[in-house]
Amino acid sequence: MLTIPEQIQEVNDRLQYWEKEVEELAAMGKAEEIADVYREAMGQVNLCLDELIYLQDELSSKGVKSQIDEVGPLGTKLYSLRFWADGPGGLLNKFFCYPVHHGRHTADLLMKFIKKGLAIKSAFMVGGSGGEKGVQLGRGELAFLTCTGEKEQNRIRVILLSKFPRLS
Repeated sequence: MLTIPEQIQEVNDRLQYWEKEVEELAAMGKAEEIADVYREAMGQVNLCLDELIYLQDELSSKGVKSQIDEVGPLGTKLYSLRFWADGPGGLLNKFFCYPVHHGRHTADLLMKFIKKGLAIKSAFMVGGSGGEKGVQLGRGELAFLTCTGEKEQNRIRVILLSKFPRLS
């Protein structure tokens, strides 16, 4: 059985593999021909990120915070997505904070919450050119996240990816 830091390292290795795959697919062009493969690779990247978040939370809850620094849970820098939302069952003005890789990951994460019934009131991306203060997502961007059409969803993914590229 792997320790939590070893599990984090293993997930990091998978994440780096899938990130390279996504970059290579994007560079190939011919989006119609590789759309399914690209979607699968992006899904794998997002799964790895979710797994890393879970492992880091588990490591922190066990009081082994110093091991996170030793392992270096992510090889790349992350943005911090922070948002307030209202939800079903009387959930009012709840604050959420998640590490995200880039704007596309931000859009996917927010759309996942919207599909679960949360109403995003405001959202900020902290890090990158926004620094510690952060950059607020506009009302138009938040409105696009609620669209159900694939064309609109892809458009907001591209817009957010251009505003918040992968940090190096």
